[in-house]
Amino acid sequence: MNIWLALALILAVVTFYLLAIEIFSVAFKLTGLSSKKIKFQVASLFTSTGFTTSESELITGDDRRRRIATTCMYTGHIFSVAFMGLIINVFFTLVNVKEIDFSIQTYTEWYFIILYITSGLFLIMLVLKIPPINKHFQKFLEALALNSSKKSRNTNHLTILDMQGKHAIAEVVLNYIPSFAVDTPLSEMALTKNYSVNVLSIKRGKRIVDVTKDTMFRKGDIVIVFGILNDIKQAFISSVSDESTKDNEKYNEINLINNYGSNALVEVYIDEVPEVLEGVKIIDANLKDRYSITIGIIKRGDNYIYASKDTVIKKGDTLTLFGPYKNIKVLFKNDDKDNKAE
Repeated sequence: MNIWLALALILAVVTFYLLAIEIFSVAFKLTGLSSKKIKFQVASLFTSTGFTTSESELITGDDRRRRIATTCMYTGHIFSVAFMGLIINVFFTLVNVKEIDFSIQTYTEWYFIILYITSGLFLIMLVLKIPPINKHFQKFLEALALNSSKKSRNTNHLTILDMQGKHAIAEVVLNYIPSFAVDTPLSEMALTKNYSVNVLSIKRGKRIVDVTKDTMFRKGDIVIVFGILNDIKQAFISSVSDESTKDNEKYNEINLINNYGSNALVEVYIDEVPEVLEGVKIIDANLKDRYSITIGIIKRGDNYIYASKDTVIKKGDTLTLFGPYKNIKVLFKNDDKDNKAE
């Protein structure tokens, strides 16, 4: 292979490598992961280093993120093989070539044109990595991804900015106004009372709106909120999805709090009571023996109640429980119905 063509291909591979990292970072961000967690995890996945932290459970515990992570690993492996192949090719070319013609007339050959193009794209990607520019570039990729999906244009987009236990600071893009907020000022929304959510700021276009008791949401607002993550999702995502989609399939939302090997401490929002728990006292459901699952705390409305042996689980409850993560998914999410509990 011509050495200049090989160099052009190396630059092309590195350029697409950097671009792919940005694309996968945005893909994870659209699932709700915070930017701080994304960068490290994508780098680990893409380079196949195998470096893991407790944060990796945020990826492995979610079906969408797991699919993105799998694609990321395959893509990174392909790029790595291609890059190493080109490096070896350049090395052997330099070893075997006796003389390289650097005369001016050779710079108009077709492979030099390819080199110019790839060099330009590489420089553009380096510029896009500059933090202030990269922020706008990621916003562009997010908008491109959201606009390409008709469903996304009719639902609200949530990004977790930071997490502290079950609480989160999140950014919500209002593509749709929830029913409780339509033509309603903040003082009458009862966000704090009904959802334990506080509005911190609102960005409308290019300006920041003063948050007062008379402030009302508008379509297109970017709202920064603080509260229990599940309540934020219930207020701004679940309520919208229920109204804007015709095929309103019920599902139980599982949020991982922490993991301990194969066991996990999770929070489950009950949208559909599992058959084994429907109208049955916890003691009669025999969850401990059948699934090795223990229910600790139940949030029902604004109240927290202790899960006693006589408690009956109801739709709308939020459960905090502990047990094998696989069994929790089998019981509450119903996405592995053919699997048996461990």
